[in-house]
Amino acid sequence: MPNNTKKVIACTVLLVMLTNIGYAFLGLPETKSLENLNLVSATQVYDINGQLISKLFEENRVVVTINNISPYVQQAIIANEDTRFYSHFGLDPIGIMRAIVVNIRHGSLIEGGSTLTQQLAKNMFLTQERTLLRKLKEAMLAVIIDYKFSKQEILQAYLNQVYFGEGAYGIEAAAQMYFGKHAKDLTLAESALLAGLPRGPNIYSPYVDIKAATDRRSVVLAGMVKEGYVTEQDAAKSKAEPINLAGKKKRLVQASYFLDYISNELVGRYGANRVYKGGLKVYTSLDIKQQQAAEAVLGELQGAVLALDPKTGYVKAMVGGRDYEESQINRVFAEVRQPGSAFKPFLYAAALNEGLTANATIIDEPININGYSPLNYDKKYRGTVTLKKALRWSVNIPAVKLAQQIGIDKALNLAKNMGITTIVPEDYSLSSALGGLTQGVNLWEMTSAYTAFANGGVVSKPIAILKVLDENDQVLEENRIIQQSVLRPEVAYILTDMLKGVLQDGTGTPASLGRPAAGKTGTTDNYETAWFIGYTPDLLVGIYAGYDNRKPIGVSGTEMSALWGKMVSKLVANTPPTDFPIPPNVVVGIPICATSGKLATLGCKEVEYSAFIQGTQPTAPQWPSTNENQTKPAEKQEQKQQPFWKWPWSRLPSF
Repeated sequence: MPNNTKKVIACTVLLVMLTNIGYAFLGLPETKSLENLNLVSATQVYDINGQLISKLFEENRVVVTINNISPYVQQAIIANEDTRFYSHFGLDPIGIMRAIVVNIRHGSLIEGGSTLTQQLAKNMFLTQERTLLRKLKEAMLAVIIDYKFSKQEILQAYLNQVYFGEGAYGIEAAAQMYFGKHAKDLTLAESALLAGLPRGPNIYSPYVDIKAATDRRSVVLAGMVKEGYVTEQDAAKSKAEPINLAGKKKRLVQASYFLDYISNELVGRYGANRVYKGGLKVYTSLDIKQQQAAEAVLGELQGAVLALDPKTGYVKAMVGGRDYEESQINRVFAEVRQPGSAFKPFLYAAALNEGLTANATIIDEPININGYSPLNYDKKYRGTVTLKKALRWSVNIPAVKLAQQIGIDKALNLAKNMGITTIVPEDYSLSSALGGLTQGVNLWEMTSAYTAFANGGVVSKPIAILKVLDENDQVLEENRIIQQSVLRPEVAYILTDMLKGVLQDGTGTPASLGRPAAGKTGTTDNYETAWFIGYTPDLLVGIYAGYDNRKPIGVSGTEMSALWGKMVSKLVANTPPTDFPIPPNVVVGIPICATSGKLATLGCKEVEYSAFIQGTQPTAPQWPSTNENQTKPAEKQEQKQQPFWKWPWSRLPSF
């Protein structure tokens, strides 16, 4: 008998023995067919009350034969994922050794050595667990599959099984999702783009990041040239082709931006296959009633809304734009914009940290600081004002002078400590006192930072996913509240008391709820962006409006406060009012003359009621003991505020 024949027989006997051992002792699944894909239930997502929001997602898959898949796709996948696919036996020892060398050289896991056959074995027949036993099963299955099936059958199964992002499983569904055509009709450029997706479908999707998709396509085309599948000229021509997407089909689900956010989080932790076909149960912090109210608030304005429970950080509602079908960009995260006066609370909190009080005075007057001459929104000057009045009426010049007095670094460092990550060295200038930051901020970080004001000086990190169960109802994760103390409780309370004035008789009176609430308006130059971030003891809602192309949107922070009030008033309508807890060393309701900072007397024309750390409040002159119109401070404040509550918000000046 020839030696070659003996070797074939010996290898066959060895493979049969390994197969029997694997089936008997490792519990390997049967691999009788590569056509029956192992499809599992979609992941179910619930809101905080246990109501099913949606499923992530019913698998979007259309199985096609290898003859109905563009040759370009086949070549691109092999050139970039498994160059020795046609020559190895299911495992690629050369690829494994190369990956080991690369990973050792970099000191981390940079490159894997899995073949297409191994990936197919894992995704079709095994779980995603990262254990030595699972890797052993994967390797043995890859060898068995390679022996039992032809290379074309394996490649066909792989291309029908692999996840390409955007809920598309298999090359046919991906071709339809991204280009609106069949897989057999894909061009070289389109094939290269799709072939680059499996390594990072949420990173390289052209719907997420067109530049990342274009760059990845170039890498794939270079790999095809290297392996001799296409010429340099054809690759160059394809690199120059624009990416013409079909556009996403309408997705009739509620909380679409929120679902996108948590699905990306889950895919990062568990992988796309387990998330989209693993039968997980995901319990979230979303309150579907609050979500519905948030989705209705923007109307025709472009912008975003984020609602948090300031005590826990639970994300109660998230709206990333006015219309998900129109644009899937989640502006809660993606849009970094100038905050305008919505940034001022960080400055005033820093001032309170430095020992200043709400009744400290600053003169509102024309200034020129080394050539910097800021103006107030109405081009008017008010003379002596208290810090509380300057903040509630969002007066610019006192804010700049305050920043000069305490140091703008105090405000910026506090903001960074509260979670604002977009502050850069260039921001350490007085213009930042008015929100004139180099990059700006996003709604996620701004709203999160405000939790410290609403929650006694403690920042609550936003949490959206509370608990995840696997298909057998075993707990995979259960998230805890994450908090950090950034302000003394008395400073947070006094700042909140100052921001209450914004709603009572300041720039945000349209947001008044008739119950304790605080907040701050913000309007940038040329009405490019308008903000309002406000809160009750139990609910914090940030909202902004602004066009993506930065054209003036033509609304002010005052008008945004009206939208905020419209939304939040519905949410709190059936709950009893509560007030912010007063720290034991704080006194409240002290009547202050807003034009002098002194204890108010009957001669004061503008009285505000302020909070102080015990011992820092003014004590003389005393409030008169005899007057026929005398009332308690809170009652007198109510009488003063009532006419302002009745003002039509559209007549208010813009801030």
